[in-house]
Amino acid sequence: MAMDAKIGRFFDAVGSFFSGGENIPWCDRDVIAGCEREVAEAATEEHEKQSIMRLSWALVHSRNQDDVLRGIGMLQASLLGAEEC
Repeated sequence: MAMDAKIGRFFDAVGSFFSGGENIPWCDRDVIAGCEREVAEAATEEHEKQSIMRLSWALVHSRNQDDVLRGIGMLQASLLGAEEC
């Protein structure tokens, strides 16, 4: 399955979750890898920040505990950085 299709399916699940659907939007390794690439290829600081937030979201919705902990750490770091501004 193409990466765009997997990312699209993931975000459809997220939308369904927030609109009252019963499925938790789990994220697989391919989507996480795509988000990691997006962060690495970000052309501007604003795009990088948005990409990091998407990566964090994907990580905390992984079934892998190490991914979840990494995502939580990234979110905590972003909140601490926002408080310092």
